[in-house]
Amino acid sequence: MSDSDLKFPDLPGIDITPVFQDSRSPMGQNIGLVYMGFGDKRICTGLKWHESLVGNAETDVLHGGVVTAMIDETAGGASVLATEHKFSVATVDLRVDYMRPAAPRQNLYCMAHIYRLTERIAFFNAQAFNEDPAKPIAVGTGTFMLGANASVPDILGGPFKVQEDG
Repeated sequence: MSDSDLKFPDLPGIDITPVFQDSRSPMGQNIGLVYMGFGDKRICTGLKWHESLVGNAETDVLHGGVVTAMIDETAGGASVLATEHKFSVATVDLRVDYMRPAAPRQNLYCMAHIYRLTERIAFFNAQAFNEDPAKPIAVGTGTFMLGANASVPDILGGPFKVQEDG
């Protein structure tokens, strides 16, 4: 996947540092998830449209399970980031409300934000969209258990490498 294939939209009023790094989790790799930016307890991801991810061959719309997996993976990454890579995480609760189908043959983007962090739980909200964050395809909310395993898997690839312009 190349940098030119995905371009995360601007988020007015939200400071995001650009990165471009493939997911390191097996599920994230299987769907082609790319970490595209991070900020204060936030992570932004992108996913190129691909025919293997389509749910309906007549419409070429991404499968709803791909959208849900993207929200879960993005929020999990945001949880790890919010803990400064100190904890493994496990999804405790995930709710996804679908607002509209994804646009046919269009890339998908997601932003997740950790809005509350306790000693053992990260609370998040997220949204998946095609090009306009103001028109979400789906919104998600849920919780992650912190310290779910004895080891901390390197799902984010350690500290992000900031993408240089030019």
